[in-house]
Amino acid sequence: MSSITFSKINLANLIDHHIALLERFGIKDEAPFSLIFFSLEERKEIDNIEIFQKILRRTDALFNHDSHYVVMLTGTDWNGATELLAGIQEFLDQEAVDNIVSYPDDGQDSATLIKKLRENVEDNSNITSELLK
Repeated sequence: MSSITFSKINLANLIDHHIALLERFGIKDEAPFSLIFFSLEERKEIDNIEIFQKILRRTDALFNHDSHYVVMLTGTDWNGATELLAGIQEFLDQEAVDNIVSYPDDGQDSATLIKKLRENVEDNSNITSELLK
């Protein structure tokens, strides 16, 4: 296990690339993926991205900017994403907040998915993040 970390500028490109692969192989409707958001703003003492790389799968993509994180969970629906995010939030001693979007239910492209995730994060956590712009 060990996720791959990407620069924040690659978030939209990787999402669109993954969707294109699903379409290419005819599994667009059979292979959901989810995006989760969590923040370490209140846990400045944890600044080691390696912690999250180790608990995530090799097929998961980790993006961060400052103390904000987005994880693209391939092959994971909303229910699976909820379980993982709740575990991360419990580890961080944070209130469980569903800052999650899933493909294809919440959007068919990166722009729609990122916008919906940004709205969720702003509404649920009152956080504005450069990662979601």
